[in-house]
Amino acid sequence: MEVSIDQLVYGDQDNKAEQSISDRELLSMFKKVQLLSERQKETVKDFLSSYIFTNDLKQKLA
Repeated sequence: MEVSIDQLVYGDQDNKAEQSISDRELLSMFKKVQLLSERQKETVKDFLSSYIFTNDLKQKLA
């Protein structure tokens, strides 16, 4: 059957992502990022980390 116990009990990664990310456009973007090279993925992660850090800092200083 080629289905693991984890998949049966917890679902696959796509199902988990769809359940936890309600913004469909964002979910689509994350799926596309997975197709990028490792170097490109690291760049996206760095960008997101920087953006989130800046946003958190703005909220704390406001």
